[in-house]
Amino acid sequence: MIPPLAVRRILVDPLFAAAALLAAALSGAVALVALLTWPLDRRLRASRIAALAAAYLLAESVVLIACFGLWLAWPLTRRRWRERHLAVLGTALRFLYAVGGPLTGFRLEIIEPPAPTGLEGDAPVLVLSRHAGAGDSFTLIQLLLNIHHRRPVVVLTARLQLDPAVDVLIHRVGGCFLRNDGGDPAAAARVGRHASALTEGDVMVIFPEGGNFSISRRMRAISSLYRQGRLRQAMVAEELTHVLPPRPAGVFAALAAETVAGVLVVAHTGLDDLGDVGDVWAALPLRRPLRLRWWYEPVATIPTPEPARLDWLMVHWAIVDQWIDAQRPVSRPGARGAPDTPGAPRPPGVLP
Repeated sequence: MIPPLAVRRILVDPLFAAAALLAAALSGAVALVALLTWPLDRRLRASRIAALAAAYLLAESVVLIACFGLWLAWPLTRRRWRERHLAVLGTALRFLYAVGGPLTGFRLEIIEPPAPTGLEGDAPVLVLSRHAGAGDSFTLIQLLLNIHHRRPVVVLTARLQLDPAVDVLIHRVGGCFLRNDGGDPAAAARVGRHASALTEGDVMVIFPEGGNFSISRRMRAISSLYRQGRLRQAMVAEELTHVLPPRPAGVFAALAAETVAGVLVVAHTGLDDLGDVGDVWAALPLRRPLRLRWWYEPVATIPTPEPARLDWLMVHWAIVDQWIDAQRPVSRPGARGAPDTPGAPRPPGVLP
């Protein structure tokens, strides 16, 4: 369903850039008119969503125009091709973060581990993040690129190539798009090739679940594991109530490249229930912050044999699941599942 690359670059992207500018202007006008609905909707949700759409469409259009300008200036930009596109990506994310925060009430609370956090120095790092809720991937890339000044190499689902700005930028900064339905037998090999090319300052970002968490996706994933005869994984996955069972092939391929110094496992919660526009409408303005924390493990402590490596990955995903459960509100202090419950089990090498 995704048009060929030449069609996207020659036809789709220019038309979309022009249409996005027009749609941004219209959305901005709608946002202003929607202010008049304040007596009926004190939360001004229609105005907020329209203004957010205007900001996103404007960012999309400006990104495409900037990328076209860099392409025209290829003789002058080719030596710093990737860096210049990362600058475009970083500027777009800063803009969306600055505008989207006040519009939606979005707040980010980061719980960093004690040193080492995994982001000191310039050694390449593999980042494994859960995927749930609207905007979590944007937030993670914003954090890595603009706060920690790392160059992200992102592995994303192929359907995101339907977003022209994401399509152009991810390709030009060295990321890759993969089918998440298991229909590409070369997917893991492609991840391995990208991991082999990592250099100082790079971070490879993988979402091992393959898509946003939902109850239906969780049930389908568990059923698929049973059908494939992967009974142990299926039984462990049944105990994970907040995450999808991780798909190990891409993670194993990235580790097999032997270019990363360690692995960051990223957990977050707060946007879990925002699966579609209706959920966002009901939640605005957001009351819960996005709480994010990560664990770092040096690559030397990660087992090498694939069965042991799979156990390592499943244990970490169980830790993520447990941490998410611990963030749920409880009726009394110290109750099971209370935030930051002490004594939560952790695998060897995982920092609290």
